[in-house]
Amino acid sequence: MENSFIIENLLEQQEGNRLEFKATVNKEAIAKTIAAFINTQGGDLLIGVEDNKKIVGVENAEKVCASIQKMLVEYIQPIAPIFTQVVNYKKKELILISVWEGAKKPYQFKGKIFTRENDATKLSSVSNLTSLIKDRKEADFHWERRTVLGSSLLDLDTEEINQTIALYKAYKPNSVIEDAEDFLIQMGLIQNGNLTNACMVLFGKKPTRFIPQSKIRITIYPSTISGDNFLNDKTFDGSLFQNITAILNFIEISFGKNIVVDGILRKEKYNYPLMAVREGLLNAMVHRDYNSVNGFLQISIFSDRTEISNYGGLPAGITIKDLKKEHSSILRNPDIAQTCFIRKYIEMLGSGTLRMISDCKKNGFRIPVWTDKDNVTTVTFPDLSIKTKATKGVNEGVNEGVKKVHFKAESEGVNEELNAIYSVIEKTPGLKAPAIASALGVSLSTAERYIKKLKDAKYIKFVGVPKTGGYFIK
Repeated sequence: MENSFIIENLLEQQEGNRLEFKATVNKEAIAKTIAAFINTQGGDLLIGVEDNKKIVGVENAEKVCASIQKMLVEYIQPIAPIFTQVVNYKKKELILISVWEGAKKPYQFKGKIFTRENDATKLSSVSNLTSLIKDRKEADFHWERRTVLGSSLLDLDTEEINQTIALYKAYKPNSVIEDAEDFLIQMGLIQNGNLTNACMVLFGKKPTRFIPQSKIRITIYPSTISGDNFLNDKTFDGSLFQNITAILNFIEISFGKNIVVDGILRKEKYNYPLMAVREGLLNAMVHRDYNSVNGFLQISIFSDRTEISNYGGLPAGITIKDLKKEHSSILRNPDIAQTCFIRKYIEMLGSGTLRMISDCKKNGFRIPVWTDKDNVTTVTFPDLSIKTKATKGVNEGVNEGVKKVHFKAESEGVNEELNAIYSVIEKTPGLKAPAIASALGVSLSTAERYIKKLKDAKYIKFVGVPKTGGYFIK
Protein backbone atom coordinates (compact mmCIF):
# COMPACT_ATOMS: atom_id res chain seq x y z
CA MET A 1 0.00 0.00 0.00
CA GLU A 2 1.32 3.44 -0.92
CA ASN A 3 1.48 5.07 2.49
CA SER A 4 5.24 5.52 2.82
CA PHE A 5 4.70 9.23 3.58
CA ILE A 6 2.93 8.18 6.79
CA ILE A 7 5.87 5.96 7.77
CA GLU A 8 8.26 8.88 7.22
CA ASN A 9 6.06 11.05 9.42
CA LEU A 10 6.06 8.46 12.22
CA LEU A 11 9.82 7.96 12.03
CA GLU A 12 10.29 11.69 12.65
CA GLN A 13 8.61 11.24 16.05
CA GLN A 14 9.74 9.64 19.28
CA GLU A 15 8.10 6.68 21.00
CA GLY A 16 5.58 7.77 23.59
CA ASN A 17 1.95 7.55 24.69
CA ARG A 18 0.72 7.10 21.11
CA LEU A 19 3.64 5.52 19.26
CA GLU A 20 5.72 2.39 19.60
CA PHE A 21 8.24 0.62 17.34
CA LYS A 22 8.77 -3.14 17.41
CA ALA A 23 11.54 -4.93 15.53
CA THR A 24 10.00 -8.41 15.69
CA VAL A 25 6.55 -9.97 15.79
CA ASN A 26 5.45 -10.96 19.30
CA LYS A 27 1.69 -11.29 19.14
CA GLU A 28 1.07 -11.16 22.89
CA ALA A 29 3.14 -8.00 23.28
CA ILE A 30 1.48 -6.43 20.24
CA ALA A 31 -2.01 -7.15 21.58
CA LYS A 32 -1.20 -5.68 25.00
CA THR A 33 0.14 -2.49 23.42
CA ILE A 34 -2.90 -2.11 21.14
CA ALA A 35 -5.30 -2.69 24.05
CA ALA A 36 -3.36 -0.07 26.04
CA PHE A 37 -3.59 2.42 23.16
CA ILE A 38 -7.37 1.95 22.96
CA ASN A 39 -7.70 2.50 26.73
CA THR A 40 -5.56 5.65 26.61
CA GLN A 41 -5.34 8.02 23.62
CA GLY A 42 -5.20 5.66 20.65
CA GLY A 43 -1.99 5.32 18.69
CA ASP A 44 0.22 3.64 16.09
CA LEU A 45 2.34 0.52 16.39
CA LEU A 46 4.99 0.08 13.67
CA ILE A 47 6.45 -3.41 13.31
CA GLY A 48 9.75 -4.00 11.54
CA VAL A 49 11.53 -1.01 13.07
CA GLU A 50 14.07 -1.12 15.92
CA ASP A 51 14.00 1.36 18.81
CA ASN A 52 16.83 3.30 17.15
CA LYS A 53 14.55 3.54 14.04
CA LYS A 54 16.64 1.14 11.98
CA ILE A 55 14.41 -0.51 9.35
CA VAL A 56 14.60 -4.31 9.54
CA GLY A 57 11.28 -5.25 7.91
CA VAL A 58 8.93 -8.21 8.41
CA GLU A 59 9.15 -11.51 6.52
CA ASN A 60 5.91 -12.74 4.91
CA ALA A 61 4.34 -9.47 6.02
CA GLU A 62 0.92 -9.95 4.36
CA LYS A 63 0.36 -13.33 6.00
CA VAL A 64 1.62 -12.12 9.38
CA CYS A 65 -0.50 -8.96 9.17
CA ALA A 66 -3.69 -10.95 8.50
CA SER A 67 -2.91 -13.24 11.42
CA ILE A 68 -2.34 -10.29 13.78
CA GLN A 69 -5.57 -8.59 12.65
CA LYS A 70 -7.58 -11.76 13.29
CA MET A 71 -6.07 -12.21 16.75
CA LEU A 72 -6.64 -8.58 17.80
CA VAL A 73 -10.28 -8.52 16.66
CA GLU A 74 -10.98 -11.86 18.36
CA TYR A 75 -9.32 -11.27 21.72
CA ILE A 76 -9.69 -7.54 22.43
CA GLN A 77 -13.09 -6.87 23.97
CA PRO A 78 -15.37 -5.02 23.46
CA ILE A 79 -14.89 -4.76 19.70
CA ALA A 80 -12.93 -1.70 18.54
CA PRO A 81 -11.82 -0.35 15.14
CA ILE A 82 -8.34 -1.78 14.50
CA PHE A 83 -6.66 -1.00 11.18
CA THR A 84 -3.70 -3.10 10.04
CA GLN A 85 -1.78 -2.73 6.81
CA VAL A 86 1.50 -3.66 5.14
CA VAL A 87 3.54 -0.71 3.90
CA ASN A 88 6.54 -1.08 1.59
CA TYR A 89 9.20 1.35 2.81
CA LYS A 90 12.77 1.49 1.48
CA LYS A 91 12.42 -1.99 -0.04
CA LYS A 92 11.31 -3.45 3.31
CA GLU A 93 7.80 -4.53 4.30
CA LEU A 94 6.53 -3.02 7.54
CA ILE A 95 3.27 -3.61 9.41
CA LEU A 96 1.40 -0.56 10.69
CA ILE A 97 -1.42 -0.97 13.25
CA SER A 98 -3.55 2.09 14.06
CA VAL A 99 -6.34 2.50 16.64
CA TRP A 100 -8.52 5.24 18.10
CA GLU A 101 -9.09 5.87 21.75
CA GLY A 102 -12.07 3.69 22.63
CA ALA A 103 -15.48 4.94 23.75
CA LYS A 104 -16.45 1.75 25.61
CA LYS A 105 -13.64 1.48 28.17
CA PRO A 106 -12.21 -0.55 29.71
CA TYR A 107 -10.97 -2.75 26.85
CA GLN A 108 -9.48 -6.10 27.76
CA PHE A 109 -7.04 -8.50 26.20
CA LYS A 110 -7.62 -12.04 27.47
CA GLY A 111 -9.38 -10.65 30.53
CA LYS A 112 -6.63 -8.19 31.47
CA ILE A 113 -6.73 -4.40 31.20
CA PHE A 114 -3.70 -2.46 29.97
CA THR A 115 -2.99 1.25 29.78
CA ARG A 116 -0.24 3.41 28.34
CA GLU A 117 2.14 5.50 30.44
CA ASN A 118 4.63 7.49 28.39
CA ASP A 119 6.32 4.85 26.19
CA ALA A 120 5.42 1.86 28.38
CA THR A 121 2.47 -0.56 28.37
CA LYS A 122 1.33 -1.50 31.89
CA LEU A 123 -1.36 -3.50 33.63
CA SER A 124 -4.05 -1.12 34.82
CA SER A 125 -3.89 0.00 38.42
CA VAL A 126 -6.99 0.39 40.59
CA SER A 127 -6.94 4.17 40.07
CA ASN A 128 -6.61 3.77 36.30
CA LEU A 129 -9.48 1.29 36.25
CA THR A 130 -11.69 3.72 38.17
CA SER A 131 -10.84 6.43 35.64
CA LEU A 132 -11.65 4.13 32.71
CA ILE A 133 -15.04 3.22 34.19
CA LYS A 134 -15.75 6.92 34.75
CA ASP A 135 -14.92 7.62 31.07
CA ARG A 136 -17.34 4.86 30.04
CA LYS A 137 -20.17 6.30 32.13
CA GLU A 138 -19.60 9.77 30.71
CA ALA A 139 -19.65 8.36 27.15
CA ASP A 140 -23.03 6.74 27.84
CA PHE A 141 -24.52 10.22 28.36
CA HIS A 142 -22.98 11.54 25.15
CA TRP A 143 -25.30 13.02 22.49
CA GLU A 144 -24.82 10.01 20.24
CA ARG A 145 -26.32 7.67 22.84
CA ARG A 146 -29.34 9.73 23.79
CA THR A 147 -32.61 8.21 22.62
CA VAL A 148 -34.68 9.47 19.70
CA LEU A 149 -38.18 9.91 21.08
CA GLY A 150 -41.02 8.64 18.90
CA SER A 151 -38.80 6.55 16.60
CA SER A 152 -38.85 2.83 15.85
CA LEU A 153 -37.12 0.26 13.65
CA LEU A 154 -39.60 1.16 10.90
CA ASP A 155 -37.83 4.54 10.61
CA LEU A 156 -34.57 2.83 9.60
CA ASP A 157 -33.21 1.78 6.20
CA THR A 158 -32.99 -2.02 6.43
CA GLU A 159 -30.85 -2.31 3.30
CA GLU A 160 -28.13 -0.03 4.72
CA ILE A 161 -28.17 -1.97 8.01
CA ASN A 162 -27.82 -5.30 6.19
CA GLN A 163 -24.87 -3.98 4.16
CA THR A 164 -23.21 -2.97 7.44
CA ILE A 165 -23.90 -6.36 9.03
CA ALA A 166 -22.26 -8.14 6.07
CA LEU A 167 -19.10 -6.03 6.42
CA TYR A 168 -19.15 -6.43 10.22
CA LYS A 169 -19.14 -10.22 9.81
CA ALA A 170 -16.22 -9.94 7.41
CA TYR A 171 -14.34 -7.84 10.00
CA LYS A 172 -15.27 -10.12 12.91
CA PRO A 173 -15.92 -13.57 11.38
CA ASN A 174 -16.79 -15.28 14.68
CA SER A 175 -19.56 -12.80 15.50
CA VAL A 176 -23.08 -14.07 16.16
CA ILE A 177 -25.89 -11.77 15.00
CA GLU A 178 -29.54 -12.84 15.17
CA ASP A 179 -31.08 -9.99 13.21
CA ALA A 180 -30.82 -6.24 12.50
CA GLU A 181 -32.09 -5.28 15.95
CA ASP A 182 -29.57 -7.55 17.66
CA PHE A 183 -26.76 -6.01 15.57
CA LEU A 184 -27.79 -2.46 16.52
CA ILE A 185 -27.86 -3.48 20.19
CA GLN A 186 -24.36 -4.99 19.93
CA MET A 187 -23.09 -1.79 18.29
CA GLY A 188 -24.63 0.35 21.04
CA LEU A 189 -27.01 1.97 18.54
CA ILE A 190 -30.02 0.78 20.53
CA GLN A 191 -29.94 1.67 24.21
CA ASN A 192 -32.56 0.34 26.64
CA GLY A 193 -34.80 -0.60 23.74
CA ASN A 194 -34.62 2.84 22.08
CA LEU A 195 -32.87 4.04 18.92
CA THR A 196 -29.99 6.41 19.60
CA ASN A 197 -29.21 9.68 17.82
CA ALA A 198 -26.19 8.00 16.20
CA CYS A 199 -28.40 5.19 14.90
CA MET A 200 -30.79 7.70 13.32
CA VAL A 201 -27.97 9.70 11.68
CA LEU A 202 -26.43 6.52 10.28
CA PHE A 203 -29.49 4.58 9.16
CA GLY A 204 -32.58 6.78 9.30
CA LYS A 205 -34.85 6.81 6.25
CA LYS A 206 -35.50 10.49 6.96
CA PRO A 207 -33.22 11.50 9.83
CA THR A 208 -33.99 15.22 9.48
CA ARG A 209 -37.49 14.45 10.75
CA PHE A 210 -35.91 13.75 14.15
CA ILE A 211 -32.54 15.54 13.82
CA PRO A 212 -33.05 18.55 11.50
CA GLN A 213 -29.44 19.71 11.88
CA SER A 214 -28.17 16.51 10.21
CA LYS A 215 -28.80 17.87 6.71
CA ILE A 216 -25.95 18.93 4.42
CA ARG A 217 -25.98 21.80 1.94
CA ILE A 218 -23.93 22.42 -1.21
CA THR A 219 -23.92 25.83 -2.87
CA ILE A 220 -22.14 26.84 -6.07
CA TYR A 221 -21.41 30.58 -6.30
CA PRO A 222 -20.45 32.49 -9.46
CA SER A 223 -17.88 34.65 -7.64
CA THR A 224 -15.46 34.60 -4.71
CA ILE A 225 -18.06 35.56 -2.09
CA SER A 226 -21.26 34.01 -0.77
CA GLY A 227 -24.65 35.65 -1.08
CA ASP A 228 -28.10 35.29 -2.57
CA ASN A 229 -26.70 34.96 -6.08
CA PHE A 230 -25.76 31.34 -6.73
CA LEU A 231 -25.63 28.89 -9.64
CA ASN A 232 -26.82 25.86 -7.70
CA ASP A 233 -28.05 25.20 -4.20
CA LYS A 234 -28.89 21.69 -3.03
CA THR A 235 -29.73 20.15 0.34
CA PHE A 236 -29.11 16.49 1.21
CA ASP A 237 -31.31 15.14 3.99
CA GLY A 238 -30.81 11.37 3.83
CA SER A 239 -28.90 9.05 6.14
CA LEU A 240 -25.16 9.49 6.49
CA PHE A 241 -24.45 6.69 3.99
CA GLN A 242 -27.05 7.93 1.50
CA ASN A 243 -25.59 11.43 1.77
CA ILE A 244 -22.02 10.23 1.21
CA THR A 245 -23.01 8.54 -2.06
CA ALA A 246 -25.24 11.39 -3.27
CA ILE A 247 -22.75 14.15 -2.44
CA LEU A 248 -19.79 12.38 -4.02
CA ASN A 249 -21.89 11.86 -7.17
CA PHE A 250 -22.84 15.55 -7.14
CA ILE A 251 -19.20 16.59 -6.73
CA GLU A 252 -18.09 14.24 -9.52
CA ILE A 253 -20.67 15.73 -11.86
CA SER A 254 -19.78 19.30 -10.84
CA PHE A 255 -16.01 19.02 -11.30
CA GLY A 256 -16.08 16.29 -13.94
CA LYS A 257 -13.35 14.07 -15.30
CA ASN A 258 -11.53 13.62 -18.57
CA ILE A 259 -10.77 10.53 -20.60
CA VAL A 260 -7.07 10.27 -21.39
CA VAL A 261 -5.25 7.69 -23.50
CA ASP A 262 -1.98 6.27 -22.17
CA GLY A 263 -0.57 4.03 -24.88
CA ILE A 264 -3.37 1.60 -25.67
CA LEU A 265 -5.09 2.14 -22.32
CA ARG A 266 -8.08 4.42 -21.80
CA LYS A 267 -8.03 6.08 -18.38
CA GLU A 268 -10.22 8.49 -16.46
CA LYS A 269 -8.60 11.55 -14.88
CA TYR A 270 -10.58 13.53 -12.34
CA ASN A 271 -10.56 17.32 -12.45
CA TYR A 272 -10.25 17.43 -8.68
CA PRO A 273 -8.27 15.54 -5.99
CA LEU A 274 -10.83 12.78 -5.49
CA MET A 275 -9.40 11.13 -2.38
CA ALA A 276 -8.62 14.44 -0.66
CA VAL A 277 -12.12 15.83 -1.22
CA ARG A 278 -13.67 12.52 -0.16
CA GLU A 279 -11.56 12.49 3.01
CA GLY A 280 -12.43 16.12 3.77
CA LEU A 281 -16.14 15.35 3.40
CA LEU A 282 -15.95 12.24 5.60
CA ASN A 283 -13.97 14.08 8.28
CA ALA A 284 -16.63 16.78 8.38
CA MET A 285 -19.50 14.27 8.52
CA VAL A 286 -17.92 12.14 11.25
CA HIS A 287 -16.52 14.94 13.43
CA ARG A 288 -19.31 17.54 13.14
CA ASP A 289 -21.11 18.66 16.29
CA TYR A 290 -24.64 17.29 15.91
CA ASN A 291 -25.56 18.29 19.46
CA SER A 292 -26.52 21.87 18.61
CA VAL A 293 -29.74 22.58 16.70
CA ASN A 294 -27.72 25.33 14.97
CA GLY A 295 -25.15 22.80 13.76
CA PHE A 296 -24.46 22.65 10.02
CA LEU A 297 -22.28 21.14 7.33
CA GLN A 298 -21.84 23.43 4.32
CA ILE A 299 -19.92 22.79 1.11
CA SER A 300 -19.31 26.03 -0.79
CA ILE A 301 -17.85 26.05 -4.30
CA PHE A 302 -16.61 29.52 -5.29
CA SER A 303 -14.97 30.75 -8.47
CA ASP A 304 -11.52 30.44 -6.87
CA ARG A 305 -11.81 27.76 -4.18
CA THR A 306 -13.92 25.07 -2.52
CA GLU A 307 -14.67 25.04 1.21
CA ILE A 308 -16.05 22.31 3.48
CA SER A 309 -17.21 23.80 6.78
CA ASN A 310 -18.77 21.99 9.71
CA TYR A 311 -20.05 23.20 13.05
CA GLY A 312 -17.70 21.93 15.74
CA GLY A 313 -14.21 23.23 16.41
CA LEU A 314 -11.10 21.10 16.74
CA PRO A 315 -11.09 19.01 19.94
CA ALA A 316 -9.07 20.26 22.90
CA GLY A 317 -5.44 19.22 22.48
CA ILE A 318 -5.50 19.32 18.66
CA THR A 319 -4.22 22.36 16.75
CA ILE A 320 -4.17 23.32 13.07
CA LYS A 321 -0.45 22.58 13.07
CA ASP A 322 -1.12 19.01 14.29
CA LEU A 323 -3.24 18.30 11.20
CA LYS A 324 -0.12 18.34 9.04
CA LYS A 325 1.42 15.41 10.89
CA GLU A 326 0.32 12.11 12.44
CA HIS A 327 -1.87 13.10 15.39
CA SER A 328 -4.28 11.63 17.92
CA SER A 329 -7.79 11.27 16.59
CA ILE A 330 -10.10 12.55 19.33
CA LEU A 331 -13.55 11.44 18.30
CA ARG A 332 -16.56 13.66 18.87
CA ASN A 333 -18.86 10.90 17.58
CA PRO A 334 -17.20 7.52 18.28
CA ASP A 335 -20.28 5.39 17.48
CA ILE A 336 -20.71 7.07 14.10
CA ALA A 337 -16.97 6.78 13.42
CA GLN A 338 -16.86 3.09 14.33
CA THR A 339 -19.76 2.27 12.01
CA CYS A 340 -18.10 4.24 9.18
CA PHE A 341 -14.94 2.21 9.82
CA ILE A 342 -16.91 -1.03 9.55
CA ARG A 343 -18.40 0.22 6.27
CA LYS A 344 -14.81 0.92 5.04
CA TYR A 345 -15.47 4.61 4.49
CA ILE A 346 -12.67 5.36 6.92
CA GLU A 347 -9.62 3.56 5.56
CA MET A 348 -7.02 4.65 8.07
CA LEU A 349 -7.18 6.00 11.60
CA GLY A 350 -5.71 9.36 12.54
CA SER A 351 -4.04 10.06 9.18
CA GLY A 352 -6.87 11.49 7.05
CA THR A 353 -5.38 14.98 6.83
CA LEU A 354 -1.98 13.58 5.83
CA ARG A 355 -3.64 11.58 3.06
CA MET A 356 -5.43 14.72 1.85
CA ILE A 357 -2.14 16.62 1.62
CA SER A 358 -0.43 13.72 -0.16
CA ASP A 359 -3.30 13.28 -2.66
CA CYS A 360 -3.30 16.97 -3.59
CA LYS A 361 0.47 16.99 -4.15
CA LYS A 362 0.32 13.75 -6.15
CA ASN A 363 -2.33 15.13 -8.51
CA GLY A 364 -0.88 18.61 -8.95
CA PHE A 365 -3.27 20.57 -6.71
CA ARG A 366 -2.37 23.05 -3.99
CA ILE A 367 -2.55 21.53 -0.53
CA PRO A 368 -5.63 22.14 1.66
CA VAL A 369 -5.74 24.90 4.26
CA TRP A 370 -7.53 24.38 7.58
CA THR A 371 -9.04 27.05 9.84
CA ASP A 372 -10.74 26.77 13.21
CA LYS A 373 -12.79 29.82 14.21
CA ASP A 374 -15.94 30.44 16.26
CA ASN A 375 -16.47 26.69 16.78
CA VAL A 376 -16.42 26.08 13.01
CA THR A 377 -13.77 23.95 11.29
CA THR A 378 -13.17 24.68 7.60
CA VAL A 379 -10.94 22.99 5.06
CA THR A 380 -10.28 25.03 1.92
CA PHE A 381 -9.06 23.63 -1.39
CA PRO A 382 -7.40 26.60 -3.14
CA ASP A 383 -8.08 27.07 -6.87
CA LEU A 384 -10.55 24.17 -6.90
CA SER A 385 -13.51 25.62 -8.79
CA ILE A 386 -15.85 24.96 -11.70
CA LYS A 387 -16.93 27.22 -14.53
CA THR A 388 -20.69 27.03 -14.92
CA LYS A 389 -23.61 29.09 -16.10
CA ALA A 390 -27.16 29.13 -14.80
CA THR A 391 -29.62 27.03 -16.82
CA LYS A 392 -33.36 27.55 -16.39
CA GLY A 393 -35.36 24.49 -15.37
CA VAL A 394 -32.52 22.38 -13.97
CA ASN A 395 -30.67 22.28 -10.67
CA GLU A 396 -27.27 21.57 -12.14
CA GLY A 397 -25.18 24.19 -13.93
CA VAL A 398 -24.45 23.24 -17.53
CA ASN A 399 -20.99 23.71 -19.00
CA GLU A 400 -20.35 26.34 -21.62
CA GLY A 401 -20.18 24.93 -25.15
CA VAL A 402 -22.20 21.79 -24.45
CA LYS A 403 -23.98 20.35 -27.46
CA LYS A 404 -27.72 21.19 -27.42
CA VAL A 405 -30.27 18.47 -28.05
CA HIS A 406 -33.58 19.57 -29.59
CA PHE A 407 -36.74 17.52 -29.99
CA LYS A 408 -39.47 19.23 -32.02
CA ALA A 409 -42.16 17.15 -30.38
CA GLU A 410 -41.08 18.06 -26.86
CA SER A 411 -41.90 21.11 -24.77
CA GLU A 412 -39.19 23.64 -23.92
CA GLY A 413 -39.07 22.41 -20.33
CA VAL A 414 -38.53 18.81 -21.41
CA ASN A 415 -35.80 19.91 -23.83
CA GLU A 416 -34.02 21.64 -20.95
CA GLU A 417 -34.20 18.47 -18.85
CA LEU A 418 -32.88 16.41 -21.77
CA ASN A 419 -30.03 18.87 -22.24
CA ALA A 420 -29.19 18.71 -18.54
CA ILE A 421 -28.92 14.92 -18.62
CA TYR A 422 -26.99 14.99 -21.89
CA SER A 423 -24.56 17.51 -20.34
CA VAL A 424 -24.01 15.37 -17.25
CA ILE A 425 -23.21 12.30 -19.37
CA GLU A 426 -20.93 14.30 -21.68
CA LYS A 427 -19.04 15.77 -18.75
CA THR A 428 -18.83 12.54 -16.72
CA PRO A 429 -19.25 9.49 -18.98
CA GLY A 430 -20.03 6.11 -17.49
CA LEU A 431 -22.60 7.16 -14.89
CA LYS A 432 -25.68 5.08 -14.09
CA ALA A 433 -29.21 6.46 -13.83
CA PRO A 434 -29.18 6.83 -9.97
CA ALA A 435 -26.03 8.99 -10.10
CA ILE A 436 -27.51 11.16 -12.86
CA ALA A 437 -30.76 11.59 -10.90
CA SER A 438 -28.82 12.52 -7.75
CA ALA A 439 -26.70 15.09 -9.58
CA LEU A 440 -29.75 16.80 -11.09
CA GLY A 441 -31.89 16.60 -7.98
CA VAL A 442 -34.70 14.69 -9.71
CA SER A 443 -36.34 11.36 -8.93
CA LEU A 444 -34.90 8.16 -10.38
CA SER A 445 -38.07 7.55 -12.40
CA THR A 446 -37.85 11.04 -13.94
CA ALA A 447 -34.19 10.58 -14.85
CA GLU A 448 -34.86 7.16 -16.36
CA ARG A 449 -37.72 8.57 -18.45
CA TYR A 450 -35.52 11.26 -20.01
CA ILE A 451 -32.58 8.87 -20.38
CA LYS A 452 -34.84 6.57 -22.39
CA LYS A 453 -35.77 9.47 -24.71
CA LEU A 454 -32.08 10.24 -25.32
CA LYS A 455 -31.27 6.57 -25.78
CA ASP A 456 -34.17 5.97 -28.21
CA ALA A 457 -33.06 9.01 -30.22
CA LYS A 458 -29.54 7.49 -30.33
CA TYR A 459 -27.87 10.42 -28.58
CA ILE A 460 -26.54 8.20 -25.78
CA LYS A 461 -25.89 4.51 -25.27
CA PHE A 462 -25.37 2.15 -22.32
CA VAL A 463 -21.98 0.44 -22.38
CA GLY A 464 -21.13 -2.64 -20.34
CA VAL A 465 -23.13 -5.00 -18.14
CA PRO A 466 -25.89 -3.66 -15.84
CA LYS A 467 -23.81 -3.98 -12.66
CA THR A 468 -20.69 -2.11 -13.79
CA GLY A 469 -21.68 -0.30 -17.01
CA GLY A 470 -22.92 3.24 -17.58
CA TYR A 471 -24.17 5.78 -20.10
CA PHE A 472 -21.95 7.40 -22.75
CA ILE A 473 -22.47 9.89 -25.57
CA LYS A 474 -23.08 7.88 -28.76
